[in-house]
Amino acid sequence: RAILSDLMNLDFDFANNNVNDPAHNWHAFPAKFPPQIPELFIKNLTRENDIILDPMMGSCTTLIEASRLNRYAVGFDVDPLSVIIGKAKFANLDHSKIQTYASDIINNANLHVSFNSNEIEEELNKKFDPDTLDFINYWFSKKTQIELWALLSEIDKIEIKDYNLFYKMIFSSIIITKSGGVSLSYDLAHTRPHKVEKKQTSPIAEFAKKAKKIIDKYASLQLNSLKVSIDTCDTKKLSLESNSINLIVTSPPYANNTIDYIRAHKFSLVWFGYSISQLKEIRRGLIGSENMIANFETNLPSFTMSIIEELSIKNKKKSLILNKYYSQMKSALSEMYRVLKSDSAAIVVVASSVLANIDVKTHICLGEIGKQSGFELVRIASRNLDRNKRMMPVGFKNSNKGIEARMHTEFLLGFYKA
Repeated sequence: RAILSDLMNLDFDFANNNVNDPAHNWHAFPAKFPPQIPELFIKNLTRENDIILDPMMGSCTTLIEASRLNRYAVGFDVDPLSVIIGKAKFANLDHSKIQTYASDIINNANLHVSFNSNEIEEELNKKFDPDTLDFINYWFSKKTQIELWALLSEIDKIEIKDYNLFYKMIFSSIIITKSGGVSLSYDLAHTRPHKVEKKQTSPIAEFAKKAKKIIDKYASLQLNSLKVSIDTCDTKKLSLESNSINLIVTSPPYANNTIDYIRAHKFSLVWFGYSISQLKEIRRGLIGSENMIANFETNLPSFTMSIIEELSIKNKKKSLILNKYYSQMKSALSEMYRVLKSDSAAIVVVASSVLANIDVKTHICLGEIGKQSGFELVRIASRNLDRNKRMMPVGFKNSNKGIEARMHTEFLLGFYKA
């Protein structure tokens, strides 16, 4: 506890944002926290071969740092793309083979497009249900669809799962980007897509560039796939034994659904066989989603309930959404407490949210809920967000309106289990 208390008094702004492992930058992902956060706590609060958990792993920042520092890493998420990205990052691959496979994918896809574009278009029309096909036709030009399908057809010929997932991650990374990408959308990495007229780039050419960039640095990876476990799991009901984890470092979703992961990630997931209806169902189950089918916690702490009641006066629907969010986070924090060993810490990185012009004090409420779940709240630390290095809306720089006006600070909650 004493070490955790000292760490929570440090400066978390991290002027040097250089990453220690290239895998951090393989795929765009919104609102990543800097690798220095998990690195700091893993180095100082655990030993080699201890078990580090991130139950809402996102782009696997915590897992990469745990693996790099020779700890066991366990990661869960309900977002299918997060699981694909995670398993791809930790796949145990042969460097020469990934180069050969990449060349084959690119060359064969180009040939397929040159000689069989009409057949590909027929396949596309048969492959997807009407709603999913409507989505694809709206967001992807026909030429782009044909090249993407040609790439994916070649990737799916690779039967070794680790290699297959590796190239699917690269495939996804050319769709989900901060400003470019091969779809007709803009700002996918912030999860607020809107359709724009822009110069269309060749998916095959973009795939070739991204594959080269990743493969060139693949040999410098410091990851140990034998010490990593990644799976689909709801953080509100973790598939782990009680008292089995040495440290948790995680970042839950925003309370106001500012970052809607599935809304952006479906641009890749539809190509991997997920229908629009399936993705809607997954989205309903996310913490922070606006779906109102949920069991509300009736025993939330007093300050948290006062915020919900204050919001209810201004906007009843938003107060229900917030009640749902804090109820779900109580379940998540209770599970974190259950699986954590005694004399261990959980670091939860959050930003506050504004609903109906009310700051809902997420950090204070979650601190209160964590204590109700059994934790001691050692301290809440704050850090300033670097707008140029965090996946935020690309069009809002130097603005004092909306999301830009309130997302300059995030908070680290240092919880301790005695």
